[in-house]
Amino acid sequence: MKKAWIIVLFLVFPAPVVAAGGSSTVKDRGGANIAEMRLLLNSFAALGEGHIENVLNGLKLLSVTDEVRSGKWTRMKPLLAQFARGGIKAAAVWFGRPDGSYFTVEKDLTGLSLLDRGFFRRLMAGGEVAGDLVLSKSTGKRVAIVAVPVRKEDGIIGVLGASLSVEQISGMIDEKMGLPGNIVFYALDRKGQASLHRMSALIFGYPSDMGSKSLAKTVLVMLTRPEGSVTYDFYGERSVVFRRFPLTGWVYAIGIITGRPGPVEELPPILDEFEKEITAEFNKMDRDLAKVAGQLSEKGLKTPGAREMLAGLCRPYPYAADCSVVDRNGKMVLVEPGAYAEFEGSDISAQEQMVRLRESGKPVMSNVFKSVEGFDAAGLEYPIFSPQGKFEGSVSLLFRPESLFSHVLAPVLRGMPVEAFAMQTDGRILYDEDKKEVGRMLFTDPAYKPFPQLLALGSVISREKKGAGSYDYRRKGSEKVVKKDVHWTTVGLYGTQWRLVVMHIRPGQLHTVKYVKRPLSGPDNVALRALAESRELRDALAGNDIARIKGLLRDFYHRHEGLYSVQWIDAGGTNLYGYPEENSLIGVDMKTAKTPSAKPMLRALSGKKEGSFDCPLMEGETGAFFMVPVFDGKDYLGMIYTIRIKKPGEH
Repeated sequence: MKKAWIIVLFLVFPAPVVAAGGSSTVKDRGGANIAEMRLLLNSFAALGEGHIENVLNGLKLLSVTDEVRSGKWTRMKPLLAQFARGGIKAAAVWFGRPDGSYFTVEKDLTGLSLLDRGFFRRLMAGGEVAGDLVLSKSTGKRVAIVAVPVRKEDGIIGVLGASLSVEQISGMIDEKMGLPGNIVFYALDRKGQASLHRMSALIFGYPSDMGSKSLAKTVLVMLTRPEGSVTYDFYGERSVVFRRFPLTGWVYAIGIITGRPGPVEELPPILDEFEKEITAEFNKMDRDLAKVAGQLSEKGLKTPGAREMLAGLCRPYPYAADCSVVDRNGKMVLVEPGAYAEFEGSDISAQEQMVRLRESGKPVMSNVFKSVEGFDAAGLEYPIFSPQGKFEGSVSLLFRPESLFSHVLAPVLRGMPVEAFAMQTDGRILYDEDKKEVGRMLFTDPAYKPFPQLLALGSVISREKKGAGSYDYRRKGSEKVVKKDVHWTTVGLYGTQWRLVVMHIRPGQLHTVKYVKRPLSGPDNVALRALAESRELRDALAGNDIARIKGLLRDFYHRHEGLYSVQWIDAGGTNLYGYPEENSLIGVDMKTAKTPSAKPMLRALSGKKEGSFDCPLMEGETGAFFMVPVFDGKDYLGMIYTIRIKKPGEH
């Protein structure tokens, strides 16, 4: 019988340790030593693969003990508990029955099932598992599965496994290697998903979806070659060596940041518009605060006209809560509007933005905090100095960020094929069309734990001022998980930075109907003309048969290749319908819309003749538009049109 002390003794891992001084010879570009990086790569892989191999071997030993082969949880649990305490980075150690039910050391019988896990089927077929990435059902953590079948004379009676925390393993490796900050390391599984990463938030993300085209190409190279060296741009040029290791099949990579970031791709028109409008709001508040601060500097904090000044400062901003004068000690001496006058005399000297104001003597904007008025808000503070230059206090504008973003974004988003959110760099959601999301912390809220790609990209968004990427998350108003392509930029004031993000569902994910597709008939788009002239479409439009109109657009889209969308704009200039909706404008008045396509569409509409043009789409990319008029006798009903995405270099 194998004893527990034998198993624990086995877990003294002979892993190499690389001290901080050992990595100091890694050089910048122009002198980057590939041989030295390969030595670091071997040390990195030895720590990662070595930990997994030792756990695998430990499980093999355990699987042949009488305790485990008994199949009885109460008998094997003490042995597994001692194994779990033996230095392994395990989120859970478990035993699974052939019916898929399983026990963990922490929870005993979990009430969950392994039947839907691909690795469970391989184990029950007699194979071993080393490195399958899953989100743990019992702990919710990002784990790598290491497991073996448990055999008796009459066959496989169960499976024994450890769910290793890849975040803890990455941290252990980082600590042991002691690398400088300009060194990156990560591992990718066979699908290109990050299994280990020096930045823990990027674990379980797909680097190919992080918005860097050169990184996406590099991942393909790394997944198809046994080893090599590559250079790519991911918010800074990186020179990396890589190698695949056989136990897990993971590709281990380590390298050095050797250059500045390349140019960030152009913002989609809708994000560019949002950035300009939010910045204009901040600039207007800045000017108004400076004006009032100047007036109070000349006349004193309690000049008879001070209340009128504060009321006038707040009035133009529907998202403002109140405006106040704060003395040099941090007490609110005047507050407007009158509904908040009861807070006069409140001491706000300890608030973060007030501390910064006193230390710098310069205007500041806070992140969100709990105000003395009792709600979450952000504050703008502008210092007031006497004519002699003595600090006297400040003038404050307290506002709700959610209301600010809603004021600017909501009218533009209505009917558009995009979503948007805003967040602080610490991950706090400041604005989302789904109000339940507002106030949540992206990196710690349990609601986001099942979406590691979102967390990984969120980490990049928090660090970089601009960028692009993609992640999987629920479709708005639905439980269906879809891939969303995103772009982001930065807005803010006085050094405080908030990220503004727009998302667009990647085309082709929401359609389950199968059609036999036919290509459009050449440059004349004969098929679209035929639809425009069909009696069925004209009758549906004339009778405002919405269901039939949408059905015709849907059928046309599915039966013709290469389309981004097919849409309908009525004679009055309202883009009423489109298919698919995630690529279309729905109920948007093009006479007031701020889309790049509005003017050329309205020109075509007023001309009542078919035509084509190329134009940027609000959500990004360039669309090739083809528009055909629809008449019912002499009555002009509007135009039906198609959009296809222009490929780079296409004319």
